[in-house]
Amino acid sequence: MYGPFEAQIKAWLEEEPALSAASVLLRLTKIDPSRFKERNLRMVQRLVKTWRMEMAGLIILDGGWMKSWPLSPSAATEGDRGHVGPIALGNIPR
Repeated sequence: MYGPFEAQIKAWLEEEPALSAASVLLRLTKIDPSRFKERNLRMVQRLVKTWRMEMAGLIILDGGWMKSWPLSPSAATEGDRGHVGPIALGNIPR
């Protein structure tokens, strides 16, 4: 049912990431009122949720953004990029 419109729906969500499933259904209803009805809202909600999760997975896993972030704000100000040095164990000399 949604297969022919999948590319269009994904394009809408890429252009407007905050677009609600109800708005997607409204747009689909304008395209083909005989196919899409108000009772289809829950199915559109599931599809939108699934596609958003897929997009988030691509951003997180494929984006490489995690490698460029420091471990903490204080580490960023000190120039630390996450390297763990030797551990100091209290008053035990090395």
